[in-house]
Amino acid sequence: MDSIAHSLQHFIEGNYLALFLLIVLESTMVPIPSLLVMPYAGYLASQGKFSLPAILAVNSAGALTGSLISYWIGAVGGKPLLEKWGKYVFVRPADLAKTEEYFARHGAWTVLIARFLPVVRHLISIPAGIARMRIPLFMLQTFIGATLWGGGLMVLGYQIGANWESVAKKAKRVDLIIAALVVIVLVAVAVRFFLKRRQAARAQAS
Repeated sequence: MDSIAHSLQHFIEGNYLALFLLIVLESTMVPIPSLLVMPYAGYLASQGKFSLPAILAVNSAGALTGSLISYWIGAVGGKPLLEKWGKYVFVRPADLAKTEEYFARHGAWTVLIARFLPVVRHLISIPAGIARMRIPLFMLQTFIGATLWGGGLMVLGYQIGANWESVAKKAKRVDLIIAALVVIVLVAVAVRFFLKRRQAARAQAS
């Protein structure tokens, strides 16, 4: 983790464009650790190398850009692929309809809460795109969630100063534990889904 942290620090050092690129990647499927990015940016602001309002603006713009890229991937690539090939992984048209219905009813809270969860925040924009969630609402909730999450980490780095790295590393360990639990739950749900669908397919065949 030390080498990752130092590489990110080297890349960011006084460079808003580098910070923007990292936040864009963090908002897609690239596992950039925001817990090591935004606190450091806040620390740089405490040293006069960055401006807090500028960091927050870059964070929000980067998160929106990355999330919209993932949304587009889900809308343009994910949905047509699932419509054409989904039957081979037991995904039915009715499942896509349910996904669209879910995001129409609960998408706002889902996208907002997802910004605070490891793993999920990297992926949530893709199912939102597959479900064709209304883009203005998607952008609003993404903006709010990303601003709160990134802004909180930024202020933390600003307040604790040179101690930001030790605190961020401890928080990252907790984040990794939560991420592992999220992955286990997602895998368990996926396995259960496929087993049920395979049993149903065999029952229909017989």
